[in-house]
Amino acid sequence: MEEYIASENCNFSQGDGIDGRYFVERVLGEGTFGRVYKVRSQDGGVYALKLLKLWEVMQQERPALVRRFDMEYATGRIPSNYLVHSYDLGRVKGNPYIVMEFCPGGDLASGLRNHRASIGAAGAQILYGLRDLHRCGKVHRDLKPENVLLRQDGSAVLTDFGISGDRNNRLTEKGINGVPRQLFGTFGYMPPEQVNPRRGNATVLPTTDIFSYGVMMYQLLTGALPFGRLQSETDLPSYIEHGRRGDWDRRTLQMTPRGADWEKLIGGCLEPDFRQRVQSADDALGL
Repeated sequence: MEEYIASENCNFSQGDGIDGRYFVERVLGEGTFGRVYKVRSQDGGVYALKLLKLWEVMQQERPALVRRFDMEYATGRIPSNYLVHSYDLGRVKGNPYIVMEFCPGGDLASGLRNHRASIGAAGAQILYGLRDLHRCGKVHRDLKPENVLLRQDGSAVLTDFGISGDRNNRLTEKGINGVPRQLFGTFGYMPPEQVNPRRGNATVLPTTDIFSYGVMMYQLLTGALPFGRLQSETDLPSYIEHGRRGDWDRRTLQMTPRGADWEKLIGGCLEPDFRQRVQSADDALGL
């Protein structure tokens, strides 16, 4: 018998109290399943509070989402200077929430545009965060510029561990006849073994994040994605095929200021065969 989870609508506005302990200052962002608020605690501390919108989710989908949310909180408890820290976990009207470190610098892409961050320093800090995740047996699985935030001092930290997985777990959840039911991650950043449903038995390995890191750094340096145009669903088959063949646009990177300095590292990260790819964050830091 499936677990029944009751929840009520929770659309909080500025000044509203959440659980009597956190008070909303503004909405920071919203996704399919969650909404993030900037909040202030009773003692004056400033945090980001992520609320899971269970009231918008079908009942049969709620238990899996709650388990994933609990895992996100636990991942944020890993001791690291390069991961957004989780401070508190609770429920309001049946909807789980996580209280996290507030990063006032915004996401990495906007920070680079506004010269609040250095791409060299940020690139290393992201790898330090991946190293800490991987050492604890975790893989991020959704690494992209929006999931890297900047602290007040401009240092980069990883966030959004909602689909992070334990090593040796499947990348997908199986449905009827072994057909993958869910495919996590964002297509533009996903390695071939993650994006191809026929490889649904692929294990969750650090090399998944290493590939995404290569895509992300290429994009931050050049303003484009490495495997071609990806602006609509019609572009997706070609993009995926270029990724499967390892056919990425080296010339654009070489023509970008400092791009040549990154070519060896990015090339090693974008290797389509995960066995031939850069194998770890430590290996990437050495290139």
